[in-house]
Amino acid sequence: MFRFTNQQSSTDLGRYQQKIDLEKILIAHRNCPATLIGNALGAIPMTLVMQNTAYSLSAISWFSVLYLLIMVRWWHYKSLDTTHADTETIFHYGKVQVLLACLSGCVWGSAGILFFDAAQISNIAFVILTLVCMLAGSLASLSARPIAYAAFALPVMLPLSLIMLFQDERFYNWMGFGAIVYLAATFAFCLNLYKVIIQSLKLQYENLDLIKDLQEQKEVADKANRDKSRFLASASHDLRQPLHAVNLFTELLSQKLTSPSQQQDIGNIQQGLQSLNELLDVLLDMSRLDADIVHANRVSFDISSLLEKIEPPFQHDASRYQLSLNIEKTPYTVFSDPLLLERVITNLLVNAIRYTKQGGVEVFISEKDKTHIQLHIADTGIGIPKSSLNDIFDEFVQLHNPERNRQKGLGLGLAIVRRIMNLLEHPIQIHSQVNKGTEVILCLPLSNEQNNAEGSTTPKLSSRQNKLENLNVMIVDNEVSIVEAMTALLNSWGCDCRAFTSTATAIEAIKDGEKPDFLLVDYRMPGDYNGCAFVSYIESIIGKTSAIIITGDTSEAVINEIKHHGFLRLQKPIKPVQLRLLMEKILQR
Repeated sequence: MFRFTNQQSSTDLGRYQQKIDLEKILIAHRNCPATLIGNALGAIPMTLVMQNTAYSLSAISWFSVLYLLIMVRWWHYKSLDTTHADTETIFHYGKVQVLLACLSGCVWGSAGILFFDAAQISNIAFVILTLVCMLAGSLASLSARPIAYAAFALPVMLPLSLIMLFQDERFYNWMGFGAIVYLAATFAFCLNLYKVIIQSLKLQYENLDLIKDLQEQKEVADKANRDKSRFLASASHDLRQPLHAVNLFTELLSQKLTSPSQQQDIGNIQQGLQSLNELLDVLLDMSRLDADIVHANRVSFDISSLLEKIEPPFQHDASRYQLSLNIEKTPYTVFSDPLLLERVITNLLVNAIRYTKQGGVEVFISEKDKTHIQLHIADTGIGIPKSSLNDIFDEFVQLHNPERNRQKGLGLGLAIVRRIMNLLEHPIQIHSQVNKGTEVILCLPLSNEQNNAEGSTTPKLSSRQNKLENLNVMIVDNEVSIVEAMTALLNSWGCDCRAFTSTATAIEAIKDGEKPDFLLVDYRMPGDYNGCAFVSYIESIIGKTSAIIITGDTSEAVINEIKHHGFLRLQKPIKPVQLRLLMEKILQR
């Protein structure tokens, strides 16, 4: 079936020749115990039959020599440690293997000479049958090494065949001829089996090489993907810095422009910046998830508090599109990461409202079992074709937005949902019918703990007097453009600002008697102090004060450090209204 007839096959075989030669020896080595057991059992009937003849003493001697050789072959088998043996040792073992096979064949072949009696045809038939069985058994165990089979088979069958060929009776002549034909047939079978074994070994090593190559290529691709994601995650600060400054200057500009046309132009600019902010946030979030920078911080919390927190803005959106939004806030204590889970629910609600033209969206909870609940987000929207249910979680997939209209999103929300749910190890199911609606089901584990995580509330702009009037604010940021924009913005809110581009000059000002009411500090600062260390040092001089750490860093280590110090954090690029709301909230507390 398998023939090495072309140059390619010979070349492929040559690449693995040494490995194949070693494996042939090891195959015969693994078959050795079965071969020796067959030898030991096959010798017993032969000896018992010959004890009732004139060859009784010869039979005992033959039996003793054969068993002594079996013991030697067993010792040789046990002497090879296949786990630690080197190439030279295995090849040496193979040479002795052939020699011992030849000696075994000679002992078995001597039976045909010792016990041949032309007058006792029944004894001769028994000897021939025994030798034929031995050849058949060795064919299976030694086919990986034709030279070893030849070394065993030729001395087993040739002596008896030649004796019968030279007998005067035609019957024995035919038997001798038949024995030689049988010997030739076993050689043919041995060679065919050998070719199959060689081909299978070659394919095995080729497959191993292919698997190794694929694994190496996969590791290269995975490393490149991780490096890309880590680059984006680590470059977050540098990407957010200029956008942060542009946001601040745009807000300042909007306060100076008064004519309707100018307000329209600045509104268009702000809308473009908003889209850019959203795209940057989503891409960096995905890069952080892909780079394994984000880790789940699972705590026990009330799912109803989380739903209550995120409901107001979606009620506003639903009303704007004349849709109903019903969020059932059944209290259940779940064990998950509230921040990541909030992102998942938010993304799903955004999609549900965006693709629902009439009807509404319903959020409700059902009990799956004693340890899990199911959070359902169902809409009466346009639905998803069954063939596309798996595709919607891929990046930049928007089934109903072929023109890539930014007003319909970026096609990354569900990709983030899938990544976060995989990180949290929470199952997610989706059922949908075209023109009837979609239902997404999140399976959340229940918690026995009662210490619920505190949920933050959405700040609302106070309609009372300006709380920032005459507030003494210290701004510390190493980017001159950001310092200028932040100073001008806060001055427009009535604050009294002092700005510094280094922590050293800011500390000198504190030591000279400066005592700010509020600190706005960039986390990544040159010198001996980062934002957290700087605020801690300032508080050791002037006492506890209000402070916000502003950072473009999204790494888990930075977020945890700010949280550990108990400071509030704003992520660049910040929205001016977001900054003002948080400052007023801190002052109110």
